[in-house]
Amino acid sequence: MVKCMKYLSLDYWKMVQELANTDNEFSIKAKMFAASFVFKVTDNTYLTPIYAKFADGKITEIRTLSEGEKTDFSLEGTYDVWSKVNKGELDGGNAIMQRQLQFKGNMSNIIRYSKSFLRLFQLMQKIPVDY
Repeated sequence: MVKCMKYLSLDYWKMVQELANTDNEFSIKAKMFAASFVFKVTDNTYLTPIYAKFADGKITEIRTLSEGEKTDFSLEGTYDVWSKVNKGELDGGNAIMQRQLQFKGNMSNIIRYSKSFLRLFQLMQKIPVDY
């Protein structure tokens, strides 16, 4: 039996890292991308913001964000929106364009790697979760 993870928990994000780092498509699409990111649920204090570091097609670090720590980019949204994206009820790219997921950072730098993040959303959907 496959164990379900608590959606958007640190363990969940570590599984995302493992999947992404073994996914050839993600590796190709994220090649040359080097930046730090925070993924945050805005309406749930039990889910701490997650720090992710990307380097040349891999996610090299996943951990909770330290107090006051700055990152190159952030993606924030309500638990409901994150869940709808993960369930396939809402397209991740559309959620960002419609500002349901708030993107912060240099937009021109991230557009180059938008396909890698769309792939990351697809990989996130493969993990069995408890909502």
